[in-house]
Amino acid sequence: MERTLVRSPAVTILLLVLALIWVSPFAWLVTTAFDPQSNGQLGVPHGISLDNFIAAVGGPSGQQFINSLIISIGTATLTVLIATAAAYPLSRMQFRGKDIMLWSLVLLRRMPEVGVIVPVFFAAKTVQGLNAQGMIVSMTVLNIPFALLLLKNFFDSVPIELEESAYIEGATLWQIIWHVVVPLSRSGLAVVWFFTFTGAWNAFLLPLIFARTDSAFPMSVGLYAAFGQYGSIQYGFLAAYSIVYAFPAIVVYFLLRRNLNTGFAGVGVKG
Repeated sequence: MERTLVRSPAVTILLLVLALIWVSPFAWLVTTAFDPQSNGQLGVPHGISLDNFIAAVGGPSGQQFINSLIISIGTATLTVLIATAAAYPLSRMQFRGKDIMLWSLVLLRRMPEVGVIVPVFFAAKTVQGLNAQGMIVSMTVLNIPFALLLLKNFFDSVPIELEESAYIEGATLWQIIWHVVVPLSRSGLAVVWFFTFTGAWNAFLLPLIFARTDSAFPMSVGLYAAFGQYGSIQYGFLAAYSIVYAFPAIVVYFLLRRNLNTGFAGVGVKG
C-alpha cells in the first residue's frame, strides 16, 4: 500500500508543486542577483552580470561585511573563552545554590532583548562603548548564561578519572584543562561557538542602537538601511547583498559540521 501511494501520479504532482513553491524564492534571489536590470519580478534575467555582487562587497557594504565578521567572531570567541573558564569550576565544584545560581542566570536571559537594551545602552555610553568593541562585550554578556549552561553539561560528561590520572602523572590544572577536558569537549565548544556566531551575525536591535553611521553598521543593519536608501528599491543589489550576507554562516556550518553533528547529540540539560 505504501509503494502504491509513493508511485501515485497525484502524490508525484503534489511533491513537484511543493518543491516548486519551496525553490521559487531561491530561484528569484539568484536570478535577481545576477540580473543587472532586475525589476524585482521572477522571470528570465535580462543578462548575467556580477555588478550587483561587486556593489555588495565594495564600498560601505564591504565595510559592513567586515564589521559583521569582526563582531561575530569576536563575540563567539570571547563568549567561549569566558564560558569555558566559568563552566569548568561549576562542573567540578559542589556548593550549595550552584544550580539555583545557574538557572537564575538563564531565566534572566529569557527576558526580551528590548527589556535590557536601555540599561545596556546607558552602561555602554558611560564607558564610551558605543562602538564595535562595545557591541562585542554587550553581546558576550547576553550570551554567557546559555553558553555557561551548555558547556557545564559537556564538562559533566568528561570522566573525572581521566583528570585524576593526568594529575597523578604530574600535569598541572591548565595542562589538564587544555589537553584533557577541552579535546573531549570539542563538540560542545563548537556548538556554543556556532550558535553565538550566528546569533551575533543576525543581531539587529543592539547594533542598530550602538552603531551611528553606515560605515559602523554590520550587514544585518545595512540590509535594513539599504531598503529605499536611494529613493527606490534596487532589487538586484539587495538580492546580491542577501546572498553575501548568508554566505559566512553557511561556510562556518560546513567547517564545523563534524563537531556540530556529534555536539547536538551531546547537549543535555542536567539539574
